[in-house]
Amino acid sequence: MTGLTAGFVGLGLIGGSIARALKYYYPDCRILANARSRDTLDYALQEGIIDEACPVGEAFQDCDYIFLCAPVETNISCLPLLKPWLKEDCILTDVGSTKTDIHKAAEKLGLGAWFIGGHPMAGSEKSGIRSSKRILLENAYYI
Repeated sequence: MTGLTAGFVGLGLIGGSIARALKYYYPDCRILANARSRDTLDYALQEGIIDEACPVGEAFQDCDYIFLCAPVETNISCLPLLKPWLKEDCILTDVGSTKTDIHKAAEKLGLGAWFIGGHPMAGSEKSGIRSSKRILLENAYYI
């Protein structure tokens, strides 16, 4: 998977864990991210979890995968910002616990060819990127 580019909207426990695992297993991959907190982005850059902090939109145009890891409402609000920039073979997925609203929004925007709703069956009593672990999803189902 050399040359892989992944984008993240949200870098909490799940998003941070997925990003850490990608960097571990595919060290040459490029990871772009956006998060609500500048502190989260600074930490992710300092720790080498991501390569670039950027706004949601055009910067994601080279992504092979985009993981929506923010609250469902935030993920939905990002769909129109991402739509013009999705590559033909990009996979757009989310990690939210509910699917109805985001699936309806993706379909309404014509994103059915890109969007695959997801839900990792993993977690922790802790939250935030500082609690993320590259092995959090290891041996876990991702439905």
